[in-house]
Amino acid sequence: MFRMIVFVVAALLLGGVAHADEIRVEGGGTTISSVFLAVQDLFERETGHTISVVQSSAVAGLIALDAGRVDIAAGAHPIEDLLAGAAKEGVVIDPSTLVATPIEENRLIAIVHRSNPVKRLSKEQLKGIFTGRIVNWKELGGDDLEIEVVWATETKGQNVQFTRVELDGEPVAPTVRGVKGYRSIANLVAVLPAGIGIIPVGMNSALVHAPEIPLITSPMFLITKGPPSPKVRQFIDFYARESGFLR
Repeated sequence: MFRMIVFVVAALLLGGVAHADEIRVEGGGTTISSVFLAVQDLFERETGHTISVVQSSAVAGLIALDAGRVDIAAGAHPIEDLLAGAAKEGVVIDPSTLVATPIEENRLIAIVHRSNPVKRLSKEQLKGIFTGRIVNWKELGGDDLEIEVVWATETKGQNVQFTRVELDGEPVAPTVRGVKGYRSIANLVAVLPAGIGIIPVGMNSALVHAPEIPLITSPMFLITKGPPSPKVRQFIDFYARESGFLR
């Protein structure tokens, strides 16, 4: 009986089950969906670890990481934008405490209603739309409809990046229609003939039309306090093997 117990324990140790751990992750929907949820089942079966996911925003994830509530903050925007977003929430984070590991790539797109005939928008046109200086689609070769900008309150990392890159730091117009997240943007634009919004390319669908805009890309990051722990490094290596992105 004693030998059988020793054999079982040894087997568990060799199989890695005895070292199974929880990896706590919080962040934006783009990275959570594209990276963690995409491989969660396979990773958990192969390693014995579990992934505990909170989908909120990249800024909220960074704040949770700084407070020690999670192991990883997941974001699809430059770290300086996330730090700026946290500062706006009243949380100043020392960037020297953070290590950002790129894990995938994200691209932002503009979406409009499927009936909108506008095929492309320049940076100047985007800036005019979102700051409220261009108010009707006929100014851009579209129909005579007053533009309705859909802007999410919970996509803070995206908002900071888009404002910095495309609006040159100018604020969006106070007349925008506020929603919560990426999916809400897509759902509302799909039923607004005059609507426009910004979402990650991975959330695009046939329900809307994506006119050509200047390229806006950034890596998706796994952010840790200090170097990644062994369990986080195991996930990074696993994802690299499965996706090939980091090779």
